[in-house]
Amino acid sequence: MDFDQIAEQYSAMISPNDILLLTREVAGLVDMPAELSGRTNSLRGIVEFSGDKEVIIIVAMRAKIGEKTFNSAMVIDKGDILGVSDELNPQKGYVGSTTVRSYSTSRGKVCIFVDSDVCYPQLWQDALNGCRYIFSLNSVGSDTERVSCAKALAHASGKYVLCKFKDSGVCINAYGKIESVKWGKMSAFYMPLTFAVGRVVKGKIKFVEEKDTH
Repeated sequence: MDFDQIAEQYSAMISPNDILLLTREVAGLVDMPAELSGRTNSLRGIVEFSGDKEVIIIVAMRAKIGEKTFNSAMVIDKGDILGVSDELNPQKGYVGSTTVRSYSTSRGKVCIFVDSDVCYPQLWQDALNGCRYIFSLNSVGSDTERVSCAKALAHASGKYVLCKFKDSGVCINAYGKIESVKWGKMSAFYMPLTFAVGRVVKGKIKFVEEKDTH
């Protein structure tokens, strides 16, 4: 998938403050030192598009640093690179990271899970602390185990979780229920600009919606 073609085909559908999730097929393998020093420009078009359209883009990739390759996702907010998250429990020879990262974006705090990391409850702590949205980017096709784990995470945190797979997108609401599934490489979801606040009532977690403060 070529990003220039994606931008040309879908640009008219994109509005300021949207959040775009791109799977690894778009960026592929990125030499991070060369990219950040300007010797290559694999991500330049994505970063410029983010700034021009005033959107957040989270793009999955294989990030190469020297002899090491990470399964990663970069967060770009209106043309500014906020950071890169690496999978902690990689498969197939990738190098693992040490922590799940969250980012303070123009749309509020978001937490990123890369591939299988969403299936490890011990990694959920950051997502339970004040994140507005949680995103799970996957380099595989739709996976029932990862969806089930994302549903449990949404219920525990009281936050929307959006899972992007190679062949589909799954939007899970703050109650841990699947709100919508859309098949195909490109899909759009509506995620309300509210916080879900959890409280325990008779031993069960209940949620009420608190108005957005932004």
